[in-house]
Amino acid sequence: MSQVGSFGVNAKKTWDGISIPLPSHLGAVGSTPEGDYMFVQADGAVAQYAFVRITDDGQAAELTTTNAGSNNLQIGVAQIAALDNEYLWVWVGGVGGGGVGTGIRGKCAASYVADANLNTTATAGVADDASTTKIQNVVGLTTLVGAGTVELKSTGHLRVG
Repeated sequence: MSQVGSFGVNAKKTWDGISIPLPSHLGAVGSTPEGDYMFVQADGAVAQYAFVRITDDGQAAELTTTNAGSNNLQIGVAQIAALDNEYLWVWVGGVGGGGVGTGIRGKCAASYVADANLNTTATAGVADDASTTKIQNVVGLTTLVGAGTVELKSTGHLRVG
């Protein structure tokens, strides 16, 4: 993993790796005022604001309780939708990342309570406060009645285990 400046991070764009040159290499980390981002390749379609698991080879798949099993698994949140095999920057948190008004959002299940721990669910890409595998170093900042998205705030890089 290497670090790049925010000049290379565009979290609102995807790349196919063919018609447009890639802005970085898989696993690169770029910093912005909203936190750190990792450059990954979608392993299957990824919905906007979905929580994703990131493998050592830079592949990102929507996170579920089933695929979150390995210790110290890197987690990110896609701020844009991506098709299978597209490349994108995903938010991975960081000290003081996200927060009110930053636009960093994640998908949560119904009845999420603000500032509660976020956990994986059986629903791909969706977190909740009532499940078994905790996503470390992140909370949602608003309460939901129905399923939706919440602004996120991190205290470190997102991970499970």
